[in-house]
Amino acid sequence: MAQETALEAVRNRKTNKLFILVDDTLGTRYKVINPAGEVLILPDLLFAEDPITVQPPDFADEFSEIQLDAFAKYQEKAAAQEALARAAALRAPEPRRIDPEPEKKKRTPSARKEPTPPTRRGLGAAWTSPRLTFYKHKIEPLHAKQSFKVSVDGTGDFEMTKEEFLLQFNDAVMSPSYRSDGLYTYPQIPEKAWRYRKT
Repeated sequence: MAQETALEAVRNRKTNKLFILVDDTLGTRYKVINPAGEVLILPDLLFAEDPITVQPPDFADEFSEIQLDAFAKYQEKAAAQEALARAAALRAPEPRRIDPEPEKKKRTPSARKEPTPPTRRGLGAAWTSPRLTFYKHKIEPLHAKQSFKVSVDGTGDFEMTKEEFLLQFNDAVMSPSYRSDGLYTYPQIPEKAWRYRKT
């Protein structure tokens, strides 16, 4: 693929591979293209702090061929969608102008400011399983500081926050089974999990 301009990319903390960054406006998530050429939306905690700029001469060293092809296809699709949207906007009739009704005087109650909702903390989910298993549908809805507890039969309880899970268990989050099937089970409890065991 002949790509003329530099690309923004983010480095995966676990694999140290670069993912092409296609959208960083999704709050705490990035839309990226991984080395296998998949377009994914992933938590930004899975990546090193700041995006980096990769120049065209370095593409072959930093990106896979599949990844660059997927990016070219993504750009073509985005350009086609943008062209369709522009054409539709040109054809759209001018909106009918409606004169607003005269404004009625509203009685304003004493200026009470709505309280800011506190950041959710504490235990947000818990489950039991024969081996250490993470369920995407139970973890995803939690706030970053909320925790979840996995009770492993015969071993004990493992409790961590969603933020700790995303930072420490990148291998589970990035696994095909977690992404597509919604769960990941460790055959044996990894060393890094023992610090989260509750006594």
